[in-house]
Amino acid sequence: MGKLFIDGEEIPRSRLQADVRDLARALVALGAGPGKGVILGRDDPYPAVVTALVAEEIGTPVLCQAERWRSLTSTRRVVAVITPGDAGGPVSREVPGTDRPDFSDTTHTILYTSGSSGEPKAVELSRGAMDYHRTDVAAHAGVSGQDRMLVPMSLLNSYGWGLVQYWLSHGFEMHVESRLSMERVIERLSTGAYSTLDGVGSMYAGLLAAAKGNPALVSALSALRFRGCGGDMLPVSLVHDYVEVVGGPIHDGYGLSETVAWVTQSVPHDWRYGTVGPLIKGSSARIDSRTGEVHLHGPGLMDGYLDEPAANAETFTEDGWLRTGDRGSLTDDGHLVIEGRIKESLVVHGETFPPRFVEDVLTSCTRVIEAVVVGVPTGKARGDRLVAFAVVEPGREEEALEQMRAALNDQLAVRFRPRQIRLINEMPRTRTDKADRRALRARVVGPGSP
Repeated sequence: MGKLFIDGEEIPRSRLQADVRDLARALVALGAGPGKGVILGRDDPYPAVVTALVAEEIGTPVLCQAERWRSLTSTRRVVAVITPGDAGGPVSREVPGTDRPDFSDTTHTILYTSGSSGEPKAVELSRGAMDYHRTDVAAHAGVSGQDRMLVPMSLLNSYGWGLVQYWLSHGFEMHVESRLSMERVIERLSTGAYSTLDGVGSMYAGLLAAAKGNPALVSALSALRFRGCGGDMLPVSLVHDYVEVVGGPIHDGYGLSETVAWVTQSVPHDWRYGTVGPLIKGSSARIDSRTGEVHLHGPGLMDGYLDEPAANAETFTEDGWLRTGDRGSLTDDGHLVIEGRIKESLVVHGETFPPRFVEDVLTSCTRVIEAVVVGVPTGKARGDRLVAFAVVEPGREEEALEQMRAALNDQLAVRFRPRQIRLINEMPRTRTDKADRRALRARVVGPGSP
């Protein structure tokens, strides 16, 4: 194992080894092992890392449920819930009842979908899928034992858990922040010689805004070998700004909870504006000619949604490809372009187009940090009423509004321009750090909305 830092403090190896030993003994005593799972019941990085190490030793599946475990019932055998103890280390509590069937002996991890379109689904990932992630996916990204990785995100989603798997296999130095604080990330970058940074697009937008008045931060961002990004779609304008200000791009990637993490990844020697990078060795993508939907295939795919036969039948094609629900395309040189969720497409005068078509125009404005466009059905022939929500630089609200209106007028036909632009202080987010479009739409159609 490599060195581990939590919120800037190094975890002594002796403490980590002792906590792994104690947790392994406690879980084995409760019956944990292959097929008999344990729940991570709190979104806390240290118990998550210790549990990941223990799972490697005793073979127990890990359910990354966090605080939702009280409302999410497992259909398979779970023997313990793991939470932080008074001293910060992990403690286990027995889960009563052993009448449920075991997980498959090959089950490694259970991740959960965000539930943004219904009840969360349990994504069953095999040891083979995880091994592929640790080897081929890590090799594609150039992960090595020499890295110093800054990880300001939850470890209980597919992105964060995937980085933990890298650490288990490659032994680099991992610096985890228990919560995303822009001030702390800026401080860490400015004082530590990191080789890689991982985060979501909104974090990179905030860093860029801060970097424009901070030469030391520009230097730190420029020195990074890898600026990994996942979660929601990355505005092309933000990548352009990074190349201009920092001297290198954000390395966007694409994947789902259903694929461990990534199936494509931009890397320093192979990236393109507007794409999420080339396919990783072993993974394949195709585009449905009727719908434009991206289908995926490869060793990193989930075994399925646990005990959800109807959802699995809908999600997998007859020949075994995963339907992603995203519209996209492939470039001639094999890079994947993601246009957005099909279910979030906007409809104006009978024409369907992705929100990104408008959002990229808004985020190209220098005072805009993040923008999301939602469509509200009108029931009329003209289609959706478009409303934009934007987070802008503090104190620059009027200037930002003028920039956005001018950009929309210059670049888009009238029918594609949002009828309203609402400025908000913070973008609402799903558990997977994507902009919560459903919550934004509710602000438009809810009681008292104009």
